[in-house]
Amino acid sequence: MNPRAPVASQAPCSLRVVLLSLGLALGGCATTPPMSTLAPEPSPEVCADAAGCREALRDSPRDTLSECEVRRRVELAGRACALDVAAGCTELGRWEIRGLVKEQGPDLPAASELFHRACTLGDGEGCALKALMTLRGQGVARDAVAARAGLQDACERFPGSACGLAVDGLAEEALREGGEPEWEWMALFAQRGCDAGDGPSCRILGEAFYSGRGVAQDADKAAGFFARACEAGDGEACARQGMLLRAEGPWAEPRAGQLLSRGCELGSPEACRLTVLEMLDAQGRQKNTTDRRALFRHACDRGAALGCLALYDELRDEPLAPRPVFELPGLLKRACLLGAGQACEFLDEVTQAAGPRCASGSASACGVLGVLFLSPPLRQGESTEGERLLHVACEGGDVASCRGLSELSGASGDLTCRSR
Repeated sequence: MNPRAPVASQAPCSLRVVLLSLGLALGGCATTPPMSTLAPEPSPEVCADAAGCREALRDSPRDTLSECEVRRRVELAGRACALDVAAGCTELGRWEIRGLVKEQGPDLPAASELFHRACTLGDGEGCALKALMTLRGQGVARDAVAARAGLQDACERFPGSACGLAVDGLAEEALREGGEPEWEWMALFAQRGCDAGDGPSCRILGEAFYSGRGVAQDADKAAGFFARACEAGDGEACARQGMLLRAEGPWAEPRAGQLLSRGCELGSPEACRLTVLEMLDAQGRQKNTTDRRALFRHACDRGAALGCLALYDELRDEPLAPRPVFELPGLLKRACLLGAGQACEFLDEVTQAAGPRCASGSASACGVLGVLFLSPPLRQGESTEGERLLHVACEGGDVASCRGLSELSGASGDLTCRSR
């Protein structure tokens, strides 16, 4: 089994119909989605009051691949910020940088103002991000002196949320300018954050001791800081700790596996990728198919392309009838958007084969295009065009398209997010 290389010729005919036009839906899927999402006016229906907005922000994921879910998250952040919820302003600023709030794309001055407002409202992350934008000259005039003072102030006032972010930002900026980061100064920032219980700060400090950057190299101290970061909820640190343990020999494998599993549960794509690899290597020693598939799905949801591909490989040879029409194409689209180049290439090849056939009047080809447009994650305009194509194909006698239409109204929220 090779989950990284789905082969069209091995798929049953019914599945090939479903998969035929995935690449067209993506239009060059190795790139990031077009920045055309519009943020609706904040609606009271999103969250009724400040407390409700804080809870909603905490309980719903920040990062997602579905465009309509992005719209919902942007609307939630906007509503929260309007109610003076500092975290909402910070998140809305992040969406402004990504260009997913306004039709014209990124608005860096607006992002800077939002971070400033969040900082005024008491959000340490907002303070650090505002200072980093000043350091980079994004949306405001560049002022390295004021930026460094702002980062130091943010770290001192909000060590549990700002120090790690400040260190990452300073290192990134130094490398971008071709210079050497001030590791000793940044290690002090990380130490302050770690002492306040900030997981990313402890991870950064662990990496400093592991590599000897800014501090004396000490593998034992590095492992200790990775452990503290993992306990504080930093999934990447759990992955680092697990890999260090695994290098010590077979005796450490059980504990290393537990750490990787925890890291994956905490949302680390790398921990999820390593856990999936471990599962694939074990093959016949796995408990059961249900556990294996649950792991693959979880890894895919946490941003590990290998999890999406492994689940695709598990499902692709099964009969189509018991499975939602949109599931297999959605797994390949997610894998492509997460950086799996072979998935993108496969989808592009399928597109080139399907487009002309649909244009020539083939009901089955148009039906495939419709199914693939509607497979999660969706992009702007895919829902409307996908349904139109499915209707055309169904009226033309394509049974798979008729089944796809029947599934639309009952599609579960965890499969896709559709705007009606």
